[in-house]
Amino acid sequence: MKIHKRTRLILLDRQEIWQLYQTRLWKVAHFAERFQVSRPTIYDVLKRARLQEFVPRNSTNQRFKTLQYGL
Repeated sequence: MKIHKRTRLILLDRQEIWQLYQTRLWKVAHFAERFQVSRPTIYDVLKRARLQEFVPRNSTNQRFKTLQYGL
C-alpha cells in the first residue's frame, strides 16, 4: 500500500479514531487537537469508517483520463 507523502492520518490513526469514537467519550474537537488535523478531516474519517474504509483512496482525476493526447 502506497501512502502519499502529505497523508496526515495513517491507517492505524484512522482505526484508533474510529475505536475511540465508538466509546462516545471523545468529541470531534478532541480528535482534531490530538491528531493535529482539522475537524472536517475527522468528519471525513468517521464517514469512511462507517463504511469500514480505512485505507487511503487513489486520487485519480477522471477528466484527464478521457482526454486524448496528440489531437
